[in-house]
Amino acid sequence: MNDAREGYIELDGDAFWYEEAGAGPALVLLHGFSFDAACWDLQFPHWAAQRRVIRYELRGFGRSTRRARETGAASALPAHVQDLFELCAALGVARADLVGVSLGANVALAAALARPEFVRSLSLVSPGLPGHRWTTPRPPDEAAAHARARGVAAAKRYWFGHPIFEAARARPVARALLAEMIERYDGWQWTHDGAAPLPPIEARLGEVRAPALIVGGARDCDGYREIAAALGDGISGAERVTIEAAGHVPNLEVPDTFNELIDAFLARVDAAAASTAPP
Repeated sequence: MNDAREGYIELDGDAFWYEEAGAGPALVLLHGFSFDAACWDLQFPHWAAQRRVIRYELRGFGRSTRRARETGAASALPAHVQDLFELCAALGVARADLVGVSLGANVALAAALARPEFVRSLSLVSPGLPGHRWTTPRPPDEAAAHARARGVAAAKRYWFGHPIFEAARARPVARALLAEMIERYDGWQWTHDGAAPLPPIEARLGEVRAPALIVGGARDCDGYREIAAALGDGISGAERVTIEAAGHVPNLEVPDTFNELIDAFLARVDAAAASTAPP
């Protein structure tokens, strides 16, 4: 992957770390809550051999700063979506396939609702769903409660040990990546209400027009499995796949299976685009 390029892009007073490689249709990777771009270490080289792949760190995570736009609960998702559009514009990307895990899937879904013409396809991995009624405690809320009661260091230990990451902890490479990302995470959102529920969008699922793939793990918690089912039912034409051996982060837990699944979906998207292209 000799053509990989990384750097920072300034947007509205903040610096966003990004990396890109490859050529072809643009594929943008969006990491999960408390994670950073290393979330995609097992995918980035693979997809860079096939298309133009871009990964970046969301505002307030990893090496990206959070000085300008407010990132509390009420505005976090709109800010992340606007950041996505502006970063892609700065990189000359007018249309993209989006792959997001957890929080990143929320950003991808909201982007498809905000600007349908921008999103060529959606791969939503272990997504949340603003507005969904949880019947059990929401995992980010549990971690935030630990941070407020016992401090960020204790919350990191709790979060790493959470049942949603059991499948990741059982695999050495996934366990190491998970541990490193959580260790780097500064916990700001836990102590500033940045993990709180977001304004609902569940009622708008029927507006999604992009081809969508919903990926979940059979070993994830009930709430996320319920959300995957709701998205599969609510988004017209959506494909839904449950990976039996995976938990909340299938891209780390079963990377070969995950990569093949996304490859096949994107191949179908490519074929559909080619069939409708003008002669």
